[in-house]
Amino acid sequence: MIRVLYARLLVTPTETVEDSALVLGDGRIAASGRRAEVAVPPGTQSDDYGDAVLAPGMIDVHVHGGAGVDTMTVDGAGLAHLRQHLARHGVTSFLATTVSAPWEKLLEAVERLGRAGAEIHLEGPFLSPVRRGVHPEADLLLPRVARLHELWERSQQHIRMITVAPELDGAIEFIAEAVKLGIRVSMGHSDATMAQVRAAIKAGACHVTHTFNAMRPLHQRELGLLGTALAEPELSAEIIADGVHVDPALVRLFLRAKAPGRAVLVSDGISAAGMGDGEYRLGDVAVRVSGNRCCSGQTLAGSVLLLDAAVRNIRTWTGCGWADAARTATQNPATLVGWTRKGRLIPGCDADVAVFSPQGEIVAAYVAGKLVT
Repeated sequence: MIRVLYARLLVTPTETVEDSALVLGDGRIAASGRRAEVAVPPGTQSDDYGDAVLAPGMIDVHVHGGAGVDTMTVDGAGLAHLRQHLARHGVTSFLATTVSAPWEKLLEAVERLGRAGAEIHLEGPFLSPVRRGVHPEADLLLPRVARLHELWERSQQHIRMITVAPELDGAIEFIAEAVKLGIRVSMGHSDATMAQVRAAIKAGACHVTHTFNAMRPLHQRELGLLGTALAEPELSAEIIADGVHVDPALVRLFLRAKAPGRAVLVSDGISAAGMGDGEYRLGDVAVRVSGNRCCSGQTLAGSVLLLDAAVRNIRTWTGCGWADAARTATQNPATLVGWTRKGRLIPGCDADVAVFSPQGEIVAAYVAGKLVT
């Protein structure tokens, strides 16, 4: 079925089109441009969103759950519920993100996720005990190629990204092997020196997990992972723009420091996202949620952030336009993961669309050209 969407503004996101039309057909973008210039077949179903903004469907490469669903225990029905929940907030693609757990539990989790068709971000267990955050220390392991292959096979080859502390014994060999498998390697939960980070980049690491959080503080003569994330223009890096994990002033600094295509918004959302205050789980970790803070004891344990709120936040904190804000949650994560048909509203790309009100609220979303209800 062919459908055309009309709105005041369309962000592709590399360009902005006013008085726009977007034609969807067979799950792809068929045409886009100014309303007066786009040919629309007679009888086409139309949705006119008035003064709204059409943007690519957002992509969250770091999300542990939401709407009561935890990725470590989710089944097929729960994953479908999570997809629906995220899509209602404009997130049309995501990486189901794990947390450190006993080895057999972790293998069972990635097997269950892979069998359900989820794409996976493995966060843990190959993390620094010094910068582990809420990841249970007893569950941390050294990165070994044999462990990588076991995870890869049990996930039915659905692992798309792995977070690794590059200073750990065996990390460089592990990173090189992951890259051979087509897995993106992110550096995080790390106490690495600048030299150790650069060795990991040389081996193929290309990204940084939740910049500023769970890494050694910046020093003027020893950049470590944080300084390298800010100073290295080709290194992609993510940030949690909830005002809890990172002060808004540092979010502004981060967005100024990164090259236009390298800043990635993530939620780090847990099962509590969209649920309200109370007691929740992040894998085996008990989490208390109060307001916007998720804590295990005194340690932050994920967030209740959703990407539509993150986009609103950076627009408020930086004054940036729609195109720059949208890019951090659409094209940039798509480029990171290697999803060439996602993150852009141009002919041939997947018909995944987020419709924002002028204030940044999600009005509607489409996945493969179908309206999310």
